[in-house]
Amino acid sequence: MKIFIISTFALGLYIIFDLLFNDQMWDANTELTVYLQENQFQGEKEIFLFFSYSLFAMPGIALIAFLFFNNKLGALIYCCLVQAIFAENSVLKNIYHQARPFFIENKIQPFECNKEFGKPSGHAMTSSAMCFLIPYIIFPSILKDQQNQKSPLYLKILIMFVLTIWTFMTGFSRIFMGVHSLGQILLGWVYTAYNIIIYLNYFHNPIMNYIRQCLQPGSQGISNKVVSAVGLFAFGWTCLSILFFELNNRIFLDEDVINLWLDALYNKCLNQQTHYNINSPQVLHNICLSLSLYIWFPFSFLLGVKLSKGIYNENQFRIHYKLLTFWQKLFRILILLILLSILIPIIFIQFQNTYAEAFGKFLTISILGGLFITVVYSNILSYFKLEVDGDFLQVSPQITSNPEGYKESELGQIVF
Repeated sequence: MKIFIISTFALGLYIIFDLLFNDQMWDANTELTVYLQENQFQGEKEIFLFFSYSLFAMPGIALIAFLFFNNKLGALIYCCLVQAIFAENSVLKNIYHQARPFFIENKIQPFECNKEFGKPSGHAMTSSAMCFLIPYIIFPSILKDQQNQKSPLYLKILIMFVLTIWTFMTGFSRIFMGVHSLGQILLGWVYTAYNIIIYLNYFHNPIMNYIRQCLQPGSQGISNKVVSAVGLFAFGWTCLSILFFELNNRIFLDEDVINLWLDALYNKCLNQQTHYNINSPQVLHNICLSLSLYIWFPFSFLLGVKLSKGIYNENQFRIHYKLLTFWQKLFRILILLILLSILIPIIFIQFQNTYAEAFGKFLTISILGGLFITVVYSNILSYFKLEVDGDFLQVSPQITSNPEGYKESELGQIVF
């Protein structure tokens, strides 16, 4: 309870601070960004671009962990959390509906042309979450001593130092590139810090233990009530997203101002061929609505866990994986990559209506992504006899988890 109160109080204080000093931080950022862009040293742009784009390497680490390590559940929970923070950032952007610096500051040039609102920074929120959650969730033995393995203190300090520097450089790169202000970056870090503190202290262990228990041989599966509760949360989140989208669409946004922002996007971005308008699904409040629907991925994952009727023996995978031939290992990888590649054509579908874009593309990707990784992948491995003991959702005709479900009271002790 104490951690929750202190964290929430600190978040509230910073939100007030951000509102009071927003203009001052914006002006300071404009001076800083103009100075950085006008006084570049050779290779500086490439360095910052590296840190900005390194964000996309983190899901690859989760994919590798899912394919080759014991903690497959941790890798998937990590992906669910990142998607949830991505969805949270999109709703927050529609609440703040603040421009990116290059939209309105003539002297600032964009080195990347993001089209949604700027506050809070999506890179700041997701990169900090991705960096700091990797050792806590995917590789917990690094920071938390195990029974037969104790990580040296210097290694823990070194890892946290690298993660901190990496997160800082990612945020600072966005300022240099002209796509975020200092206030937008700081606010993104604050929101993610709050999310991580609350999740790790109150939710992570109960959720992990519950799913592990549900997937033990002979145990009962995920409760219908738990799946329904998560689905209801995703539905409520979607309604909230639509509410702020419509408020922006009908009340808060001035079309003349938005056209000036979009003019800047078209004129400053060399590769921008389309001159968008306020109703284009790819920009501002429209794309924020679409991205907020990534909240359905955690629901899809949980639903897939229930539908698969598989089991999960966490500590057995690496032992049995070594017994596979090279070609069996290769086929396992290819099957998952092929499944994920099926989603790629959906990404390139262009809808002319925002709701069609949101529900036809982003909701579809979120639902199919979770089901492919859980139900479809596990059943294909079983069909081709490529699964091994310790696989996440191992399908076995002899031993499966009971789909009727654990009692919801056994989810764990989530106490504030």
